Amino acid sequence: MNTNKVKITLVGGGSVNWSPKLINDLMLKEGLGKAEFILLDIDLPAAEKIAQLGRKLNKDRGLSCSFEATNDEESAFKDTNYIIITITTGGLEAMEYDLKIPEEYRIYQTVGDTVGPGGWARGLRNIPVFAKMAKKIEKLSPHAVVLNYTNPMATLTKTFYKVSKLRTVGLCHGVFGTYRILMEIFNLKEENEMKVNFGGTNHFFWVIDFKVKGEDGYKLLREKLKGRSLSELVKEIHKDEIGFQSRIQITSELLEHFGYLTYVDRHISEFFPYYLTLNENKLKDYGLHRTSIKERREGKKEAEQRLQNLIEGKEKLPDKPSREIAADIISAMEMGKEFVDVVNLPNQGQISNLPKGSILETPGLINVNGFRPITVGKLPPQILNLVLPHVQNQDMIIEAGLSGDWDKASYSLYNDPLCSHLSYPKIKEMGKKLLEANRKYLPQFFS
Repeated sequence: MNTNKVKITLVGGGSVNWSPKLINDLMLKEGLGKAEFILLDIDLPAAEKIAQLGRKLNKDRGLSCSFEATNDEESAFKDTNYIIITITTGGLEAMEYDLKIPEEYRIYQTVGDTVGPGGWARGLRNIPVFAKMAKKIEKLSPHAVVLNYTNPMATLTKTFYKVSKLRTVGLCHGVFGTYRILMEIFNLKEENEMKVNFGGTNHFFWVIDFKVKGEDGYKLLREKLKGRSLSELVKEIHKDEIGFQSRIQITSELLEHFGYLTYVDRHISEFFPYYLTLNENKLKDYGLHRTSIKERREGKKEAEQRLQNLIEGKEKLPDKPSREIAADIISAMEMGKEFVDVVNLPNQGQISNLPKGSILETPGLINVNGFRPITVGKLPPQILNLVLPHVQNQDMIIEAGLSGDWDKASYSLYNDPLCSHLSYPKIKEMGKKLLEANRKYLPQFFS
């Protein structure tokens, strides 16, 4: 066990959505009761607010943690042990273009942060930021462990691997939603009552096989369905607190036609050519909710008010950690333990029929040495045909983003399924509009 004081740097430490949860998780974990938290953010007052919350939690729980807000990268990255990234270059102002410009071309993205024109633009403007950050971290803390939550997750996680040798992992809670649905279907109390083998890319993973108390999960699922669709079954048993999964018709439709379960979230719709294009009414037919920029701004205000309530003691954070695994990883590394969970790592053969080096989402082993993906095997041919184009496209977007290559940027947008109803000149026209809207974040294209 490491007895030295642990320095944890949160990049985007002023995030009202991410930082309270992550700090709470970390402070509840073994071996982190004396951690030094550095909250790095270009919005220093926002980071200081989070620091206030951290100090209150520290006092209330009788711990010995420290909290410092800063906008100085040098001090934040110097001699740090762990770096958690939750940023969005350009914020909601830039994201508004990601959604509005594609609407002119009859593309109605539900989220717009992973694939599609929105994910494409978001990736291109974040890549130079991530590349610069990776180089600086490697110089100041070459042994640091990097945990990335920022979308597009696969693209930005691989950017770190392209420009540095830092131990880096991409993290996402998407798989846990599918776990919860399966647990509800089979009335399970604990995750360990089932074993799930899954693989793909972030927000587009597939359950290759699973066991429920040692029995074939797909066989049991077919027996549960008894001629009903998955959507009908889930509607009967699932209480949806958020409202995005109450009608998982796309997941249900994909199970029926491709034979495998996938993500039970609206993200999945963005990986296909049909659900979000031409006619916005199709979204209603599939129970898909689009989060507008107005909703996001309102949500941020609500989160800011909740943060203030937490600081003043009017509300309390849970006394047990969330299902996010950043805290589990850091605690395990510090305490010399290991566990298996969801990771996004370069393909070393864990999915043998996808390109080597591409970032894939699979189970992985986490311990003091870092991260090791667990072998999934081959994706079934019908699933491979869906996943492979996206994985290849992500790699092309990274090349374009690092080099400022307009042609590669265009090629990757041409290949995106959400653009398949458009002619190539129209796709290029839309791409130019998106790049122009993001000009100040794209020095590699406009210098």
